[in-house]
Amino acid sequence: MVLAPCLRGPARSLLVDVARQCNTELPDVAVAVIAAWEGEPLPRLMQRALRHALRRLYAEDRGCDSRPADEPSGRGRP
Repeated sequence: MVLAPCLRGPARSLLVDVARQCNTELPDVAVAVIAAWEGEPLPRLMQRALRHALRRLYAEDRGCDSRPADEPSGRGRP
C-alpha cells in the first residue's frame, strides 16, 4: 500500500502478481519488500516483476489496457 497508493485488495494483488512472476511464495515477497523499505536491495528479479506489476496496476487504474508504451496501438484505438 506504500509502494502504490491503493487499497488493501489491489496491494495484495500486486504482491501476488510479483510472487507469481518470480515463482516464489507470497510471504517471501512481502519480506523482501519490507527489507527493501528498510534499505536492503530488492533482488533484481523482484525489481523487474514489481515494475511490471506496478505498470499493470496503474494501467488498470486509468481504465486502459496494460500494453507497453512502445507497443503500437491497434486500429481505431487511441
